[in-house]
Amino acid sequence: MLAVGAGAAGCDRGGSASGGSSPSASASVGRQQLLALGQEWVQCLRDHGLTRMPDADLTSDGYLQFPPQGGYNWKDDLRTRPQVIDACKSIEDRYPPTAFRPKDQLSADDLRKLGEYAKCVREHGIPDFPDPNAAGEFDLTGTPLANGITPEQMNAAQPACRHIWSGDLRILDNGGGKK
Repeated sequence: MLAVGAGAAGCDRGGSASGGSSPSASASVGRQQLLALGQEWVQCLRDHGLTRMPDADLTSDGYLQFPPQGGYNWKDDLRTRPQVIDACKSIEDRYPPTAFRPKDQLSADDLRKLGEYAKCVREHGIPDFPDPNAAGEFDLTGTPLANGITPEQMNAAQPACRHIWSGDLRILDNGGGKK
């Protein structure tokens, strides 16, 4: 499986492939309390130089997220600033285990966003890029891309489309294996 774009500092924050039947964050922590904790983390990041960090938000099923805004990918920015991660770790450590939707689950909204991402990629230089399957994977088998996507192709399309989907991408190669 080719994982393109990952959560910052080992953390999955908004926009990642997710959804499903596990209990929501609101089951163990009040929604407003969780949102306040998320916003406290955002403010810490901003105070330490990540000034474009988007506000915390809750999904409809109560999970915390930090959706990218205006084409700004905060995860990439945060990865280059370990001192900011360290400065705000004490807040991050207070998140309950159910604060974020598990990475391996997809919601209907995630699948919709992945479909929009695929359309954007097609419009930005990879015209044969497939729509995601029900598992949120992009299966290249049987397409002109079956032998893979070049880094040059992905580097051209991905920046234009990161505002739609900033989570991991699961791409199946020609042999049906995951990259």
